[in-house]
Amino acid sequence: MNHKQFVFFDCECANTYEGVGKICSLGYVITDDELNVIESEDVVINPECDFDWYLLSAKNECHLAYSKDYFRAKPNYESYYKDIKKLFTTGNRFIAGFAVGNDVSFVNSANERYELPDINFRAFDLEKLLNKHYDSKRKLKEWAEFFGVNLAKFQSHKSVDDAMMTMLCMKKFCMEQGKSCEQVMQENKDFFISSEQMLQAAEERAYRKEMQEKIKRLYNKKNPMPRHKGVLGVHIELDGHVLKDVDYAFELVKRIYDNGGIVHEHCTGNGLCVFDVENKSALNENLVAKVEKRGLQVITLAELEEKLG
Repeated sequence: MNHKQFVFFDCECANTYEGVGKICSLGYVITDDELNVIESEDVVINPECDFDWYLLSAKNECHLAYSKDYFRAKPNYESYYKDIKKLFTTGNRFIAGFAVGNDVSFVNSANERYELPDINFRAFDLEKLLNKHYDSKRKLKEWAEFFGVNLAKFQSHKSVDDAMMTMLCMKKFCMEQGKSCEQVMQENKDFFISSEQMLQAAEERAYRKEMQEKIKRLYNKKNPMPRHKGVLGVHIELDGHVLKDVDYAFELVKRIYDNGGIVHEHCTGNGLCVFDVENKSALNENLVAKVEKRGLQVITLAELEEKLG
């Protein structure tokens, strides 16, 4: 028989400054296909960075399981890379976690941070499964209580304990459904998240951030030599929906600048407030009243496009 193994894992980070999680522990539980534990470990890692202050405060509900000195005494992520890669890529294994997209992103970030090759794997998100099945949102500990898991020996935010709680919740769910873990996962393939998906999402976020910064650099600026004069000297505020497509928004702001207009994040006084609607009547009356109270004229995106020519 071709036996499967299941790896449940969880990461903790010292901080997530600038959207990059610096892993300080990676806990895992390996089970057989009946979810009997074969191996478990809390891999404690020196994050080589500052810790968010609250993570080491005993008074805070969300604090890490070890002292700062204990983390500092451990090897860095690069030292564990081969073992972590083997954990996630050994054949015949299903990987899973709770809100696992975050953890997959943390592994991706660590590989990038230490200039290591990507680890290509996919993981099943138990949180999404439970949220959908029970039409309810809960934290991991709350789901464990829901399933009657004895929490006395577990410590929240200790990676291996969170991984174990995830596994026990999955085990209880499978028993309730009368199905194997593999069956549950195969029937809910949409809840798998791949490292490639998370890398792509990170790239898209980075691109959006870059474009948003380029847009903001044009805010409050008046072109001394405008090519056209469609909105010469006009102060303009763009509604958030106009800014959703960052490529279009950047080109629009550039055209306004080239036409002598001045784009602001927030306008007060004479000016235009632009909404992406077909007709102004589609807008909420209270919203229009608030905008007009600031001295602005409400116009549609199509009307602005016509002014820009």
